[in-house]
Parts: sequence; C-alpha cells; structure tokens
Amino acid sequence: MQQISVIIVDDEPLARQGLALRLNEFDEFELIAQCGDGEDALEEVSVHQPDVIFVDIEMPRMNGIELAKALHERSVSTQTKLPKIVFVTAFKEFALDAFEFKAFDYLLKPISDERVTSCLANLKHELQEEKTLALHQQLDSLITQKTGGSVSGFIRRLEDFDYHGVNDLAQQITLKSGSDIIRIESDSLFWIEAAGDYMCVHTREGTQIIRKTLSQFEQELNPNIFARVSRSVILNISKIVRLTPNSNGEYVATLCSGDEAKVSRNYKEALFERVHPK
Repeated sequence: MQQISVIIVDDEPLARQGLALRLNEFDEFELIAQCGDGEDALEEVSVHQPDVIFVDIEMPRMNGIELAKALHERSVSTQTKLPKIVFVTAFKEFALDAFEFKAFDYLLKPISDERVTSCLANLKHELQEEKTLALHQQLDSLITQKTGGSVSGFIRRLEDFDYHGVNDLAQQITLKSGSDIIRIESDSLFWIEAAGDYMCVHTREGTQIIRKTLSQFEQELNPNIFARVSRSVILNISKIVRLTPNSNGEYVATLCSGDEAKVSRNYKEALFERVHPK
C-alpha cells in the first residue's frame, strides 16, 4: 500500500514533536507537514491534500473545530475528498462537536501507545477499503464504457472463454496489404515470420506479405493463443503438432500445415509451459 500522508496541527511544539516521533515508528505513515494553528493548516491541507490530519482543539486564530468545519465546507463546495480528521486534545467536552464534522477518532491527552496503535491500524484499514472501493468503481465504469455491459456480465464472458476457440475478446485481426484491408480469423492464422522489413503472415488461405513489425503483431494478437518463439517468429500454439530438439539446444516446431519454425533457446521454456504445463 502507498504511504499514508499525515499533517499534525497543534500550537504546542513539544506535542507536535511527540506525535511525530510516534508516527515515525510506523512505516506506512509519512509526516508531510506540521502546523501551529488552524489557518496555517487550512493552507497546508489545500497544498498537500493529506490522507490524515491530527488536530488539537484549543489553538489560536482558528481552533480545531473551526478547522474541521472549514475543511468540511470546502470539501462539499469543491467536491474534493475530506482528509480523515483525528482530534488530539485534553478536553472531553468537545467530542460531540468533533464528530459532527465527521471526525475519524478522538484521542484524549495523554495518549497511551495502545490507543495510538489502535487509531493508526483503523486508519490504515479504512483508507485501504476506500481505495479498493474506488478501484472497483473505476473498473466498473471502464467496463461499462468499453463493453456497454456490467462487470458481472464481463466476468461471465471471461468464465466462458474457450482457450482453443474463437472468443469475443480477439476473434479477428485486421491487416493492410497494399491498398487492401484484410480481416483474418485468429483460428486460421498459423504463424508469422519476419522477412526483412516485411512480415509473412501464413494462414489457412495462403500467405500475406504485410509491412508491420513483429512487436506490433505481438501486442495485437491474443496472448492466450499466440506465442513469440524467436526474434523473428510468432506461432499459433494450437497449430503445433510436434516439437523436435536440435543439437544446439533449440527446437523445431512442426505445425499442422506441415510448416516448420525454429524455437530459440530464449523462448523454449515459456513455450513448453504453454504447450505442456506441469
């Protein structure tokens, strides 16, 4: 998890220093600023956008409750995230006011080590939950935008994925041969080999000469079906019928079409895992 950024707000330097020393014992938390009053803190929060602020209540110029109110109002008006607010004070009587402005916790001075540890653990858990939820919402939005369906529908499509069959994720590839645009079913594409500045695309229907790099093909082809086997060759794994070793440690892949392609030493182990997983 990314470090949790923290600002400490307290008009007493020794209190700030003491809390900073305690935070320093927890690698997950990073102290990014310290402030002596609420007005300075309001500016620092705007600049740094911390995850958490530890706030004293009795302070000059702007006290902790006023700071929490100002942060809450700004969060609502600007639609920005409100940092987790932990009040650190010697006064019990402000607790009700503190939680009115969504205080995450209320620590009474002097604070025990156990209380600090518990508060930090709860902060870490809460922030991780929020991050996970945000990622799920982002994924949901992206899948809906790209597919027009829901996450559950997309998962069902993945569960129905057929390794050897044609699937919705990569049914066809589009090639440009001269001025012609050619669409080829993935299952009919046997192998691709580099020939100088061109690629020879060997299919069930014949061979197409395409001006394109092998790396570009590798990015476009379905990695569940195709594999790079040398610097100059990509194979359709389902078309391999035999792998024959050479004396130099390389292999020759024989395809169902009768074509043969060299499998270099750098790629053979990865290919074996795909063709014959343990």
